[in-house]
Amino acid sequence: PASLQQTDPQRVFSLGDDTELGFSQLGNWPDKLCASTADPNCDFNDAKWGVKTIEATAILNVCTEQENEDCIESIEIARDGKEFSALKFEKYVVAGTCGPSASAGCAFPPDPSKKLPRGGKLSIWSEVVDGKVMPIKYLVTYSYAMNYDDENKYFVINDSGLAIRPMKEIEATRWDSLWSENGKSGIQYDFQSNVEMKATIHLSNKVVGWFKARMQNVDIQISKLSATNNRLTVSAKAVTIPTFAVQRPVNELTSQEADFAQYFGYGKGVSGGEPGNPRIFEYLEYWRPKLQDIATHVKTNWSLKSTRWTSENKCLNSTDRVLGIVSTNSMGYDGNPPKFIDGFLNYRVSGFHHAADGKTPNLGTYDLVLQSDAARCLYGFSNAPVSATVSISGAGGNQNLASTVVNEKNGWLKMTATGFTFSEKEIKVKITQESAPATNSSSGVASTSTAAPPAQSPKPKLKIVTCIKGKLTKKVTAMNPKCPAGYKKK
Repeated sequence: PASLQQTDPQRVFSLGDDTELGFSQLGNWPDKLCASTADPNCDFNDAKWGVKTIEATAILNVCTEQENEDCIESIEIARDGKEFSALKFEKYVVAGTCGPSASAGCAFPPDPSKKLPRGGKLSIWSEVVDGKVMPIKYLVTYSYAMNYDDENKYFVINDSGLAIRPMKEIEATRWDSLWSENGKSGIQYDFQSNVEMKATIHLSNKVVGWFKARMQNVDIQISKLSATNNRLTVSAKAVTIPTFAVQRPVNELTSQEADFAQYFGYGKGVSGGEPGNPRIFEYLEYWRPKLQDIATHVKTNWSLKSTRWTSENKCLNSTDRVLGIVSTNSMGYDGNPPKFIDGFLNYRVSGFHHAADGKTPNLGTYDLVLQSDAARCLYGFSNAPVSATVSISGAGGNQNLASTVVNEKNGWLKMTATGFTFSEKEIKVKITQESAPATNSSSGVASTSTAAPPAQSPKPKLKIVTCIKGKLTKKVTAMNPKCPAGYKKK
């Protein structure tokens, strides 16, 4: 609510988002910001991880003839299953606090020599129907989180995020707005249920592996754009996510609540548990009985974010391409790729069972989009068509009915489950092929006449460590990563 201020003696516990708004910044927030890589505040000759760290968050701009990499090509909208139509780019705006000056805190020019793209602003896109601009517009966040690798002398990407948020522009400045500029603000709205969004972006080919998403009926296409970029198009409907808001006086927090608040941090007086955080299941189970298993609110999200998820299975641990997307509307989910156990791809989700009326069950959605050859690698299948079964079971093993859809198109295997109820659930996917190959009795592995994809030559790998300082978390990528001063290795 707009009446809730950060200085109030009340604090709110709720559910966070997968992709934050953010803003461009170069340097070391908030003390040493740099207007460009030539700024003396960023001394790259003296940069060293753990001592003099240089980081960058780049909000990526709309593509132009001059800058056609690491950018937004188009945003489109469709209604009621009809054809997509292009939205019109309207303007750039700034979200949040941008530091002591706009030049240092909100934007910076590109530096190709250091593999640093332009740090721009959030973009607003409008829908024009019969020459009239619709009141609901769309705020787009496309960003890279990066750090400077002092050994290789260039920036590396830690993660990339893409989100679309419906909004209305008002003639006022509001503290709870998505952005405020020149006496105007953008207030977030929910997606309409009949709307499907499509985004085409130019994405670094160093962004690989698994993505997590807040989408439904996901469709993805990837093609090579240049020596350094891929062209990625993703279309989907937004998901409706059950959520809650618990108000607590600051001086009455239990020790557990105080611990959650410190761990997850505050934003405008709200402590939001990130859905894929390792502690999200613990967080939800704490609040479940106190709220009688009722989600008091809902919100709609459309977002996609790269991850550092790793799998012990060689078929699910690609380091040279986008491998798969896991998307769900659950309040909490496993912050790892699906685990391949006993022939099943297993994934855990959690949420409150009832909607605000205390009677209507919240219904779940789950989408797994996986490279077809990765699925075949798991099972030793040939290139013949495959099918799959999706089952959902509760913590006690009881089965939960769901509608499932499986199809294969353009090199992607898509598996969808909808209509299951929440609590803590395990989603299990088993992929099958009609003419199953014979099993090698000595190894227990299915044999096939189709050879497995040849192993790729190992590439020099950058190492990743997670560093923590209180509620703050940083991921450091370098040949020999070290935590910045004041942080400790997780």
